[in-house]
Amino acid sequence: MPSPDLNFLGQQISGKINSSKTAVESLKNEKKLKRDAANSATEGLNQITSQLDKVKNLQKRYQREPPNSMDQLLNFLGQTQGQGSSTLKYLRKKILEAASKIEPKAAVILKEESMKALGCSQEQTYKGVTAKSLEIQPLPLRPQQEGIYIPVQSVDFFSNLKNSPDSPFGKVYYEKPEPTADPTFKPFGGDSPFPMNKQLYQLMDSSNASRALSQILGTQYKGKSGQNLFDVQYTKTNSFGVTGDYFRVMLLDRDDATSGTTIVNKVGQFISDYYSTINLVDSVDIGAQIVNVISGAMDIKAEVGLGQLQNQSKFALIVQRILGLCFDDRREIDVSGIAKIAELDGVDDTFFDLNEIDLRNIDQKISNIQNGVMEFEDCDNVKVPVDADSLVNQLINFRDVLSATTTEEKVKILETLIDSISQNPEWKTRIPNSFNASLSIDKDVIKKIALAVAAAILTPKNLLPLFTLMSVIQSGATFTYNQAVTSANTITQSGTSIYNQANNIITDGADFLKKWKTFSIEVISKVNAVFLETLFEILKKDILNLISEIIKDIERDKKLKKYAIILRLIGLSVVIVQLIQDKRKCKPLLEDILAILNMINGLGGPKIPFSLLSLCSLLPGTTPTGAFINVIEELQGLGIPTGTLPDGTPNLMLLYNLATHKGIHTDENNNGYVLTTGGVGKKI
Repeated sequence: MPSPDLNFLGQQISGKINSSKTAVESLKNEKKLKRDAANSATEGLNQITSQLDKVKNLQKRYQREPPNSMDQLLNFLGQTQGQGSSTLKYLRKKILEAASKIEPKAAVILKEESMKALGCSQEQTYKGVTAKSLEIQPLPLRPQQEGIYIPVQSVDFFSNLKNSPDSPFGKVYYEKPEPTADPTFKPFGGDSPFPMNKQLYQLMDSSNASRALSQILGTQYKGKSGQNLFDVQYTKTNSFGVTGDYFRVMLLDRDDATSGTTIVNKVGQFISDYYSTINLVDSVDIGAQIVNVISGAMDIKAEVGLGQLQNQSKFALIVQRILGLCFDDRREIDVSGIAKIAELDGVDDTFFDLNEIDLRNIDQKISNIQNGVMEFEDCDNVKVPVDADSLVNQLINFRDVLSATTTEEKVKILETLIDSISQNPEWKTRIPNSFNASLSIDKDVIKKIALAVAAAILTPKNLLPLFTLMSVIQSGATFTYNQAVTSANTITQSGTSIYNQANNIITDGADFLKKWKTFSIEVISKVNAVFLETLFEILKKDILNLISEIIKDIERDKKLKKYAIILRLIGLSVVIVQLIQDKRKCKPLLEDILAILNMINGLGGPKIPFSLLSLCSLLPGTTPTGAFINVIEELQGLGIPTGTLPDGTPNLMLLYNLATHKGIHTDENNNGYVLTTGGVGKKI
């Protein structure tokens, strides 16, 4: 039998959540009516709980951004918790907490995926030069053909290094400390992350023309272990004499501290040693990206040019597509929310192509930024001004105090920052009172947090080792790196075009995602999985609370002690559900949720693990409440109203149905029997 598709699984989950909530509501109404009848009370019943709001159909947004697992989890949470402002604020806080603590996980992800992208093992080696020889003949004085030339644009495809640290943008983007050989930094023995992005900018400054990092700091760059890793300078020509902007890197040999002799240089050690000296991403980086993705404030303040805005917009659009990919066992991809396209290995260049609608949407977004406004699609495309000065100043202040703040304080600052977007006084006359702009922004923050974190991670300091090692690992490297080419130029040698070897020169963010597609997809999707896990845990807790209410009612109906054991089995089954760790797998993620919901009907029927089969005698069998829930689900599927009536009185049709099932069940308990191979027995 074919496996159900993702859309069908989502509909199943939505139906079961709705029917379970309605069942809880009706059971409460039943008890209240019985209480009122016993007391001869005739007062009308107050509304116990409102009918669940339907998920708003964001059709325009779905056309622009394909729905993914994050959308579905938000929809399910909207059913369990409601879709009001307080719910979104709570979910936003949990997402921001996860983002504020993501740096260690991001480091692991980047290390693992860098090794995979390079196509090498931890034990693969590279050749360097001794630190002593570099002291005798510094990097700028060595022959031009020596060293590794990396086009600046390949690691800085957003052109952020062109901004001065003294500009408002720079005060947010760059690390706060000044680069020095201070022993407090990790490369030189301390615990503080080295400000490598700021160091790369300073290398490009005219005051440091023809000077290498070792000449500026007085030492080569070291790893967390204390071993020399590399020296680097900025140069305007590469080893072939081609003009451009390059970082020239010279790898260094590792030394045995006891004997002073050279030891083997291993790729895995280099990557781990380097990433351990820097902070890959921090809360200010993430906050800046969130603000920019939502409002464009950073771009507005920096007066970013048309080309860079197009670059960023294309990057964001393709990242959203990546977030629509699934990582199921069959490696299915769901970019439309319904259709399954090709296997992951089949993500070809067309995946990164933009159609006319995409380009039109990008043009609209760029127009909004150039006009200093943001647009709400779910409010008839109303446009409101962005207070870029206030938002950027808040980010600058955040950067100033970052090192002294706790995780809880970071989250509060981010919450205040996001809230301030909609607190612009000019919005009051432009937005209808019926529209909650803050709620719309909060939902966008949750949906686009993975995009913001991905953009914050893919910075020059984090990509530098990837491009450095790519050029020295000859076998198994993902791409051929041709240092003779600076862009799409064709250089002919002996009548042979080497144009195709230029496929690793990065021109912009979208080009990086395309040429490093496996690396990009893995990093972005694994970052997204961190936030999917966060929402999944909240949803799981909600569903378990919902189920517990129903099972407690069953326990009271039956008056049997074994239902207490079933409650304990639920906890065990949740542990089993968690065996699927990769939340990027869309079907297992939905099946996990469905398995929890199915516990209402006896822990999921045939999906009970073999280790629990010995406990089958503890299963409840059929119950009036379980049958009642199934009826509600069927009625809701037909579009028949099942909620509390508009005047607050209970739905008597549902209570009649519940009474019918209870009556039948009572008769079966009193008079039913079963015929087995062992003879006739009383039905229990």
